[in-house]
Amino acid sequence: MKRSMLAVLILVLAVSTSLAQDDAIRKPLAAPVKAKVGMLNVPALSPLWLLGDYAGKYNVTIENVMFQRFADARTALASGDIDLAAFGPQDITLAVAQGARSLVGVAGLGSGNDCLIVRKGEDIKGWREVATKRVGVGAGSISWVKFAASLQEGGIEYGKVKVINIVGGGANYLKAIQGKEIDMAVVWQPFCAQAITEGFGQYPTIDHNKSRTVGGHIAVLAVNRSFMEKNRDAVQRLVVAYVDILKFATGNPDRWAKIYAEKAGLSEAVARESIRITRLDATLALASIKRISKCRSDNGVIARDVSAELDQHYNYEFLSKATGKSPAELGLNM
Repeated sequence: MKRSMLAVLILVLAVSTSLAQDDAIRKPLAAPVKAKVGMLNVPALSPLWLLGDYAGKYNVTIENVMFQRFADARTALASGDIDLAAFGPQDITLAVAQGARSLVGVAGLGSGNDCLIVRKGEDIKGWREVATKRVGVGAGSISWVKFAASLQEGGIEYGKVKVINIVGGGANYLKAIQGKEIDMAVVWQPFCAQAITEGFGQYPTIDHNKSRTVGGHIAVLAVNRSFMEKNRDAVQRLVVAYVDILKFATGNPDRWAKIYAEKAGLSEAVARESIRITRLDATLALASIKRISKCRSDNGVIARDVSAELDQHYNYEFLSKATGKSPAELGLNM
C-alpha cells in the first residue's frame, strides 16, 4: 500500500512539474524581443508565415526577410543579418565546412518535399532501371543527395548513370522532361506538382525520400548562436510557437495550401499537390544529418567530412521543453 501511494505521489509530482514548466514557457516575455526570420516560398516552410501571430502571443515580434535560396538564408543567418531561418538539412554542414560557427539547429521540419518526376504514362519501378535512363539533376541539392544515396543503396554506381546537370530553377527540369531531353528529373516541389496538375508528369514508383542513409528530411530550423545566447527565453517561445504551427498546419491542410498558394503565387491545385506527400514533424534526426554530411564529403560536394563537429551545432534543449520529450525521443540517434 505504501509503495502504491509513493508511486502515485511521484507521478503527481512529475505531472505537476511538467505542467508548471509548460506554463512557464508559454508566458509572454516581460520585455518585447524582435526576431528577424528568413523566409522562402517553399511548400513545407509556408506554415512559418503564421509565426508572427503565434510568437506575438509571447511578446516576440517577427520581421520576415525574403530569400530566393536556402544558401542565401544560410549566409544571412551565419552573419547575424537574420536571427532565425529554416533551410536544408545540409546547410549547417555546408556552413561548418566553410568555417562558420554561428549556426545552431534547434528543430526539424519533416519529410517529403523533394520529389522525382517522369513523363505521364511512364514509370521507373526499381533503382537498377535508372542506369538506363537520362536523369536531370542539380548536383549539390538535398534532393540530389537523397538520389545519390538511394542509387548507392540500390547497388548502382553514380558514375554509370546518364546524369544531365540542369542549370537554373525547377522550371528548367520540367522543360527538359517535356522536350524528352531527360527521362526523369530529381527535383522538388512545387515543380513535380506543376507537372502533375498540367497533365504531363507523374511520380515514379521509386522514391528517394526513403533512403536509409539520408532519409526524407526537408529542413532544419536554425538560430544564430549570438541571438540564442542573448535571448534564450525568446528562442524558447519561438520553438514553442513553431511546434504549434506544425501541428496546426498538419491538422488544417486546406489552410496550409492556401497560405502557400497566396505567398508563392500558385494555384491552390498546385499548392495542394505540393503538400500532399509532405509530412511535418519537428523531430531533429541528428544521426541522419551526420550521414548526409559524410555523403556530401564522399561525393566531393564539401572538401572534408565535418560530421564529427556537428554535435556543437545542434541544441535539443528548446525542442525538449516545447514537446516534453527527451533528445533521444526527438531523433538524437535517429
